[in-house]
Amino acid sequence: MKTTSITAFYVCFSFLCFSQESPTSVLKLNLSALTLGTYSLQYEKVLGKKISLTLGAGYRPVKRVPFARTVERYIDAADSRIDYISLANVKKGEATVGTFNLTPEFRFYLGKNKSAPIGTYIAVFGRYNSYFGKAPVFVDMEYRGVMARVELPVDTQIKTYSGGLMLGKQFRLGNRFTFDWFIIGGHYGKVTIFGESKQDLEGYDEQFIKDLRAKIIDTFKINEQYLALDVDKSGVRVENARNLKLLNLRGLGFNIGYRF
Repeated sequence: MKTTSITAFYVCFSFLCFSQESPTSVLKLNLSALTLGTYSLQYEKVLGKKISLTLGAGYRPVKRVPFARTVERYIDAADSRIDYISLANVKKGEATVGTFNLTPEFRFYLGKNKSAPIGTYIAVFGRYNSYFGKAPVFVDMEYRGVMARVELPVDTQIKTYSGGLMLGKQFRLGNRFTFDWFIIGGHYGKVTIFGESKQDLEGYDEQFIKDLRAKIIDTFKINEQYLALDVDKSGVRVENARNLKLLNLRGLGFNIGYRF
């Protein structure tokens, strides 16, 4: 009995020592996402000497767009390359946006002298993004001989589903901490769009409704092969008429992690 107890003690002690020396889990906080007002965590679990599985999640409450002037310049520059809608008449500085995302990935660690979760890695990942908020837009049109500006605060929901590859490197900081750098990657997928502006247009005649729809299409250069626009006396709605493609970059992320 005594021998059995001593044996059990050494087995448990060895297990604890191994766990302390070789933790197989890392919980990480994305520092770069915090600069955009997003709270993003990632959990990584080592599955083998060179392989790990991670799951990341992020959330940003609905509020003004960060770095609004920089974002506006970026959107204006990209506007000419979007072939199904123009965002020129969007009040970008007044827009609000919230986000939620999920990112599962498999990591394959490289190098002979390194093992997961330390070293350079290639990640195969999937990504789901949801963007939601309000985008104030406007159109100028004539009604009964008078020019008028029609303000349309649009509740917007954009969702993306994609998959791709990424290169990164995770560094050891002492015994328990890590620094994980998402270097660069690309992902491809699809986008779904839904926008709605609930407006009481009961006081306007059918010709005004038709003219408003035509003016929205002309102002925002809506390509009806890609986006369906519906205008009636309850408001304005726009959504996908077909699948929209997404090609995007992922990278320049900095994460601080704790190993356990």
